[in-house]
Amino acid sequence: MHRICRYDLSHGIMSSMERHPVADEIEKRMKEKGTSPKRLALDAGLGATYVRDILAGNSLDPKAGKLSRIAAVLGCTLEDLLPSSGPVKSGLQPVMTEQIVVRGQVQAGVWRDALEWPPSDFYTITAPMNPMYASLPRYALEVRGASMDRIFPDGSVVVVINFGDLGRRPQTGELVVAVQRSALTEEFEATVKAYQEREDGTIVLWPQSSDPEFATAITILPSEQVHEVGSPDVTILGLVVASYRPNPRVTF
Repeated sequence: MHRICRYDLSHGIMSSMERHPVADEIEKRMKEKGTSPKRLALDAGLGATYVRDILAGNSLDPKAGKLSRIAAVLGCTLEDLLPSSGPVKSGLQPVMTEQIVVRGQVQAGVWRDALEWPPSDFYTITAPMNPMYASLPRYALEVRGASMDRIFPDGSVVVVINFGDLGRRPQTGELVVAVQRSALTEEFEATVKAYQEREDGTIVLWPQSSDPEFATAITILPSEQVHEVGSPDVTILGLVVASYRPNPRVTF
């Protein structure tokens, strides 16, 4: 945090305070743009005092999504708001982080009942903020099984954004969470795989495993993608945008 001196207008004294590292750059760019804290906040779709609170040191942990909106109004990116050490920004930059809720687990190997834990079992992880997805809701799942162990070893945590929130379809080569309606129970099953869509509309969900047992892909023909009631039988639910490995271990 940057320590600055603030002039208290009500008492005519200088007081020392902490404020967020982006405050200096926001202040500088506001002056260049000729705008005020209130105007900037409103143009970014935020509360009227949001920017003022950052500059005054009253908001020491502003959300990355909101900072991205401020940056957009100022004509820059979130990274541009981070402090620099001279003309070229240092490689040791403060990293914007966020808390992501781990809500359940998903199988990497085969279709298994989609499991969301009771809310009392949820926990959070701290992850670097990706400005590309700053304004989108995300959640995390634990990965179980060995079929994706080249990318996600058993016990990895993947961060997921639903394609409904992304506003687009999955693309070949992306890592996805897929959900299918169970033929036996009418419940839903889920798996995490690498996605491929062929020209004829066939979806292929590929494992990425060091175990030959998991070498076979899941192929879903176009005719198999729609349930008899008209709703999708298989839904590519979410895009994996990051993964983390808590407590890694070595296997001998």
